Amino acid sequence: MSKSNNLLNNKIKKAMILAGGEGTRLRPLTYILPKPLVYVVNRPSIEYIIKFLYDFGIKEFAINISYKAELMEEYVQTRFKKEFKDCSLYILKEKNLSGTAGPVKKLKDFFKDDNFIVIGSDDIFDFDLNYLIESHIKNENIATIALYKVDDPSQFGVAVIDDNNNIINFQEKPKENPISYLANTGVYIFSPKIFDYILSEDYYDFGTQVFYNLLQDKAKFQGINITNKPFNLKYSFWVDIGNIKTYFQANKKLIELKHPFIKSRIIKTLNSTLVLDENVEINSNTVVNGFAIIGKNCKVSGYISNSIIWPNNTINNSYLENSIITHTSNNNNISFFD
Repeated sequence: MSKSNNLLNNKIKKAMILAGGEGTRLRPLTYILPKPLVYVVNRPSIEYIIKFLYDFGIKEFAINISYKAELMEEYVQTRFKKEFKDCSLYILKEKNLSGTAGPVKKLKDFFKDDNFIVIGSDDIFDFDLNYLIESHIKNENIATIALYKVDDPSQFGVAVIDDNNNIINFQEKPKENPISYLANTGVYIFSPKIFDYILSEDYYDFGTQVFYNLLQDKAKFQGINITNKPFNLKYSFWVDIGNIKTYFQANKKLIELKHPFIKSRIIKTLNSTLVLDENVEINSNTVVNGFAIIGKNCKVSGYISNSIIWPNNTINNSYLENSIITHTSNNNNISFFD
């Protein structure tokens, strides 16, 4: 997939991934791994975000960690350095979480006086980031956020924009009577002036505080609807992975799109799609219906339908339907029903 990254190479060099939260909506998966390391089509979910930014020229990253920090540190020291050899990743280790904006404030010296990107670790996406960058720079915005139309905005911040993409109102996770169905994707582009609107590094939030400050000051604050246009890529999408249901949807979406970052072998038949990582053994009597994603070093036999099996598991003559298998040695067996 070809992407133009000249603008990013010239204007934006650094990005931060917000990854300190406990991922409570994704429990029980996050009892085992922190949310950025939860497997999506046999890869830690954070790698799709890093690869997305890398394809647009970003090679300097920062990340805040807190929950299961030792696993995140191990990931950075091992797999990250192997997968992204020419990139750097600065770790901000927080004993106490400081919201979404607090950790960004703490890294003011890291970003220096340049525009930069902040992305949450709740989502997997692909769209033309250059279009956001162009809008941000052309309009000299303090903040530019990517918006995506959703059917149920109750789990997201939503924004109202005018004909010039200026955000004129913002509402955080409306339980009823939403002012908009354009959801905040958690993809932000900021100028250094954003630090004037983050009033504390102890605990401060973008959705409930920083964006309110921008609106009150009538600052240059835009939202770009990425739902339909303009897209110059083979495919474009945004999928939340914040809960079990959307986690399933994200896995299915990436398989359907044949996302180029999937290294697993994909075998399609009339009624099934089998996605196999390295060193997988499947008994010849195994039946697969729908989709099955099977991680590295797994041994499987039985019936599998619309299920995900994480690495290093042995499944003997089992019936799996709409399920996630994390670690069979610990009897962690999670079922999901649509």
